Amino acid sequence: MHASENAAQGLTWEGKSVDLEDIERELNRLWEQTTATAQGKSPRVRSSVLNLVVYTSSDADAEKLFETVGRLSGRHPSRAIILSAEPHHEQPSLDTAINSYCFEDPGSGAQVCCEQVLIGANGEPANHLRSIVTPLLLPDLPMYLWWMGRPDYDADTFVDLIGSTDKLVIDSSSFAPTGEDLRRALTIQRERNRVCAVQDLNWIRLWRWFEAIAQFFDDAALRQQLAGIQRLRVEYARGQDGASPAQAALLAGWLYSRLGQQPGDVELRAVSAESVLPGAVVSFDLDTLHEGKAAGFHVRLKDDDSSHADAYAQVGEQRLSSRSCLITPRTEHEALDHALEGCNRDTPYEESLPIAADLLEREAVQ
Repeated sequence: MHASENAAQGLTWEGKSVDLEDIERELNRLWEQTTATAQGKSPRVRSSVLNLVVYTSSDADAEKLFETVGRLSGRHPSRAIILSAEPHHEQPSLDTAINSYCFEDPGSGAQVCCEQVLIGANGEPANHLRSIVTPLLLPDLPMYLWWMGRPDYDADTFVDLIGSTDKLVIDSSSFAPTGEDLRRALTIQRERNRVCAVQDLNWIRLWRWFEAIAQFFDDAALRQQLAGIQRLRVEYARGQDGASPAQAALLAGWLYSRLGQQPGDVELRAVSAESVLPGAVVSFDLDTLHEGKAAGFHVRLKDDDSSHADAYAQVGEQRLSSRSCLITPRTEHEALDHALEGCNRDTPYEESLPIAADLLEREAVQ
């Protein structure tokens, strides 16, 4: 076990095969040392507005998360506990690294400090994560659980941690293509006594698509066409090893739920698109017929610039509302930054989930 000073981030400590008492003791000692190094310098203030618990089954991801979580501290100072768990490991162990990181508050000039705790739990300790995490949580602050990868909703680890969670952050880009995972997310969202909100990073990445599509219908005449939807096609990037159509389904679910309609002819189509991440939406094509007048609404990523899309509406033979729009999805850091804002439920997301799940189930049986 050892502690060392890092000029940019404060102090660090690492321990192999430790117990819970070691972690709690070193957290307190590390803060005392961090405060001592501030004598004659800008004062250091321990500050947190939430407990952020991150679960991953990958040791490599766990190491990278130190930087990702640290970048969030300016807007969301927290005690972050990063869990890397392997319950099937033959040798039980509990390895820990603690990082006290600081940043300057622009208003007061004080050095605001938070902590990151990286815990590698192997074997039996991985089956008791809640008992490990709970004593390390700062009291009277909400706990947000960011579950990386596809959740195993019935696994003891997930059930154990979700029992203490105020907000669950997931990424449906890793979900199964059948719709079952989206339905389970909806079940958690509606169990208000367990979590106050579910945030989906895959949904947050769609926001610029929502804006680009909604702009068509600022025109009252075009808005009338929504009463006669005939067909919707959403294309998404196939990727080399296949990809989840969840984002495409969520975009369709958003449209129909906002209109209060049930989907009719909907196609979710995988296409080759090397410039975007697998599963990312590539195009949106909506055909309508209202009072004998046909119209089409189209948004498609540019071939030479995937950060922008061409958007246009066509009524009969006349092309209207042609424009170029920014469509760059939020980075993981930007999406997570939004996901950590408050504990309000995302009603549009909740209302989109059952429709999106239905569409995925429909696609799965075709």
